[in-house]
Amino acid sequence: MARTIQTLQWALFGLYVVAGAVALMLATPAGLRVLGLTDGMVSFLPARILGLPWSLPLFLMDDGPVTALAVLGICYGLNVGVGLMLVRGSR
Repeated sequence: MARTIQTLQWALFGLYVVAGAVALMLATPAGLRVLGLTDGMVSFLPARILGLPWSLPLFLMDDGPVTALAVLGICYGLNVGVGLMLVRGSR
């Protein structure tokens, strides 16, 4: 049972990592081209949602797209670090 739970935790963590990477790709024209989408479909919303709770200030202020992308990358990195500690610590 414990092995099943640990496998599920790693699978969910991996899913979050992939979803976050795709969300950050949706925030750049180059990432959109890699995904086969048009440049006009840039959206920061998926990255803002996956960056929660660190990305809450971005919902209230707008410092421009470059700053938002940098902050969202940091938010995502913090969440990946916290998630990794939670998954590894639950052995």
